[in-house]
Amino acid sequence: MIFCFSGTGNSLQVAENLSKIRGDQIVSIGDSIKNSKTNFDVADDEMVGIICPVYFYGLPLPVEEFINNMSFNGKTPSVFLVLTFGTFTGNTGRQASKLIAKRGFSLDNIFSVPMPENYIPLLKVPEKEKREHLIETVEYRVIVIANLLESNKNKDYDDHKGRFPTIVSFFSRPLYTYGRKTKKFHVTSKCTGCGECSNICPDDAIEIIDNKPVWMKKDCYRCLACVNRCPTEAIEIGRSTVNKERYVNPTIKF
Repeated sequence: MIFCFSGTGNSLQVAENLSKIRGDQIVSIGDSIKNSKTNFDVADDEMVGIICPVYFYGLPLPVEEFINNMSFNGKTPSVFLVLTFGTFTGNTGRQASKLIAKRGFSLDNIFSVPMPENYIPLLKVPEKEKREHLIETVEYRVIVIANLLESNKNKDYDDHKGRFPTIVSFFSRPLYTYGRKTKKFHVTSKCTGCGECSNICPDDAIEIIDNKPVWMKKDCYRCLACVNRCPTEAIEIGRSTVNKERYVNPTIKF
């Protein structure tokens, strides 16, 4: 069973490719949290995978919430983690390992897959050629991951931590923890009131009022699904996203 969190499709692409090889069922972490379903039944010899992006060199908040509550009907399956990232992973694997250990499970394998950067308030989406190259390499990288899982050689295979991962994560993480405010989210005249942003928000932070989205929570997960997947590119975060290219993984149909 694979548990996946994905705002723009990068982690979902990895999950779908791995599922095709291993035959694992994919479960949305966002939907699981929304529905308060964190207990699952797994076979005695079944591995449990968590596939998610790296946010400010740590886990996305919903993934933390899921790990803190996940259970498997009293069983303790082997857990593996696949991180998708734009720059490097920092201390994310170690953070996940500690959280998973607190739940009585063991994080036996950690992998990382480079993907196109999509946190556009701070960075730019890579050029088309680079995006296409990264997306094309996913199939090969997933085959390697599947083979390593079958080999039963438990290991931290994440070789994209970057320099001084503990220090980088320590100083970067508060930017995410305390920087998830929604007050700067707004829509331009391009908004058609389609409601897609409200439908896809994993935090239920958006409501459609008078045919326009309104951010009802002071904080959100900052997955930027609403910004990147808005069909008319009408959602902005202050001035930080103005005139910046949006990104949605082209292999995914949400």
